[in-house]
Amino acid sequence: MNFFEGIDWVQKDTNDSGVEDTKDHLLKLYKEKTTAVIERLSEIGLPKKNEQIRLITKRSFNAVAFLQHVISIEGHVDEALFCIYSINYEASVIINGLVTSGKIKTATILMSNLRNKAHRAKEQATKDFFVNNPNIELIFASSHSKIMSFKTSENYYTVEGSGNLSYNSRIEQYIIDNDISMFEFTKTWINEIKVYLQGKKELTVYGKS
Repeated sequence: MNFFEGIDWVQKDTNDSGVEDTKDHLLKLYKEKTTAVIERLSEIGLPKKNEQIRLITKRSFNAVAFLQHVISIEGHVDEALFCIYSINYEASVIINGLVTSGKIKTATILMSNLRNKAHRAKEQATKDFFVNNPNIELIFASSHSKIMSFKTSENYYTVEGSGNLSYNSRIEQYIIDNDISMFEFTKTWINEIKVYLQGKKELTVYGKS
């Protein structure tokens, strides 16, 4: 008997993501690490330079709170980088409002185009916020990454984790770094994706370029 007989294979959404011909990126960092299980961000503050904080959230949590947390302590963000897979209306309002008010001077948003038609229709309002903001560069590409990176006057915070910019009650893990190389690393590969996909159907860019 064929072991695979009768199995319904899951088909890929597309034949390729459009970025297979670009090189992979690898960054190795050795630094002091702090591991914590938290329920409130106020309990941990922010990492010092070259420090890393690891944390687990176990309650309903929207990752946009990290951005609000940074601004509440730093006062502003000079440059923000977002790699977004899923975002809700509330998070879009928060990000757009912070850019409009000058709390975030400029932002680059790499948003996933891997959403189905229903999700795309639901999230159209969030995209409209970003498309119409002159200080936001919005990029659509085949992406599942979830990263936020913030340059302030003296610090460079990068947040990576499993959670989206929307509420859920799942257990999620996050890493927060304060490291300029992490910020520059993220900025470099986002720009390379944008340049590589110029003129290709996988990419749509709005805003500053």
